[in-house]
Amino acid sequence: MSLRLKIKHLWNKLLLQLSLFVLAFYLTIGFLFLFSDMWIDIVPKGREIIGSSLIVFGCLRFYIAYRRFKTKRDKIHALRMAHKKLLEESQNVNVQ
Repeated sequence: MSLRLKIKHLWNKLLLQLSLFVLAFYLTIGFLFLFSDMWIDIVPKGREIIGSSLIVFGCLRFYIAYRRFKTKRDKIHALRMAHKKLLEESQNVNVQ
């Protein structure tokens, strides 16, 4: 596998892990809005709406990132197979 494909593969994994971190952040803040009295002085009404929307937004954002990760993973796998096939063909030509 070429270095460029390895970098793309690692970058794709890194972006998915970053999306997991962002999901955890949104879930934490959303649950704090929903189930604690932490920001009751700043936002006395509507904390349920804010907390729910943060949780939904975090889940939606992770779903989109996961679909992007899967698509890029499949594309990287196809490139890897094409690169492997090209190498095998070039070796067969050199041998004959």
